[in-house]
Amino acid sequence: MSLETAGPGGWVGGIIFAMTLLGLGWVNCGADYSRYLPANSPARSVALWTMLGGALPPMVLLVFGVLLAGGDPQLAGAAGGDPVGALAGALPTWFLLPYLLTAIGGFLAGAIMDIYSSGLSMLALGVPIRRHYAVLIDGLLMLLGGYYLLFVSSSFLATFQAFLAIVGVVMAAWVAIFLVDMWRQRAGGRAYDERLLRAGAPAVNWPGVVSLVVASAVGLGLITSADQNIAAVVGFLMSEELEKSTFGAANIGVVIALVLAGVLYYLITAVTRPRRAV
Repeated sequence: MSLETAGPGGWVGGIIFAMTLLGLGWVNCGADYSRYLPANSPARSVALWTMLGGALPPMVLLVFGVLLAGGDPQLAGAAGGDPVGALAGALPTWFLLPYLLTAIGGFLAGAIMDIYSSGLSMLALGVPIRRHYAVLIDGLLMLLGGYYLLFVSSSFLATFQAFLAIVGVVMAAWVAIFLVDMWRQRAGGRAYDERLLRAGAPAVNWPGVVSLVVASAVGLGLITSADQNIAAVVGFLMSEELEKSTFGAANIGVVIALVLAGVLYYLITAVTRPRRAV
């Protein structure tokens, strides 16, 4: 068996896809894994074991999927449209039921955690609704997304990759701003005021908001999608030649948003923050 190499563009695209799937898509869920631990738990241990538990199993499955798709191109094509159904058809009968139960259970567990976190995030933004209404709104959005995948999208893989790229752009910009801000707070010997995290807090970090919006807009303009509906709203900063190239399909906008947001936020805060009196 021989497989064609994807070249540098395909390699970069694979790295960015793995980065958004295994990393950027979960960076805002740290509180979900640490909220019930003792307050004196070592921060390094929490971060280390959360990282290992969250990354190692998907990495094993990712490598297994790559080997499986490389060994059976027909299966790889079928998985692009219906991954669960394609793999179920290739499995032995005795393994089919455990596989489907695991797949469905994994989807449900992920949905429960996501709907909890997204409802909490909506309330943290100051949306004046009750908690259960926030959960209902998020559930409705999930149903609309499922409807699109089942009845509108022509390829599960294309839509899923586009979703990861869009989320990855925004999350990359957010992560860069958060890390720069945390670094500057620690360098100045300051700590976050917990009152800023409470509902109704009057403080707005405008340099962060501006950096997030600008970096996200640039990043979305530098990603592509094989989903024709989503492609109409992304890639608006790319030429037709670049969009059709392997680097255009690598969704380099995720990395650009990460770097741009961090640099922009650092420069804006360096200019606008009050200077200490001598």
